[in-house]
Amino acid sequence: MRKTAVSIASLALCACAYLASDTSGTTDPLPPMALQKDEPRLAMLEHVLAGYFSSDITNRPTVCASWHDGREEEALPPEEETALIARFPQLAPMTRCSRTANGWRDTETDEPALVFTLHTFTCASETSCSAWGGYRSNGDNSMSYLYRGEWDGDEWQFTRDMRIIAE
Repeated sequence: MRKTAVSIASLALCACAYLASDTSGTTDPLPPMALQKDEPRLAMLEHVLAGYFSSDITNRPTVCASWHDGREEEALPPEEETALIARFPQLAPMTRCSRTANGWRDTETDEPALVFTLHTFTCASETSCSAWGGYRSNGDNSMSYLYRGEWDGDEWQFTRDMRIIAE
């Protein structure tokens, strides 16, 4: 009887281990936006966000993404924001980030927020684009980096100019 109980317990344990490792219900990761030739601005913002979210920064504030129209940050179109949030679950909708006299704040928690922005986005051709990008937070600002994107025939390749605007 004891041998049967041990056998049944072992079998049940194996079944649990098998079910836990079953990946038939998982989905493949979303393809990089850099593979879409007609979306260089969105692909560039994905590139900027990927650099931040892959870093080892701990205790991140709420993070939102926006475009800059020359006057102020603007929310992304809903389908673009949804596409980025699907790739970066840590990204919050722009409605969560609000500019106050003390800088960007999370509207739900009143904690500091960080807003990544691309501005002055232009394309000299169908295969060459650039924008200034970075983040704005409570007194911190990294809007000094020039990003360039070049279509290599298969995907957008991005580089960041490490010089600051004043150089």
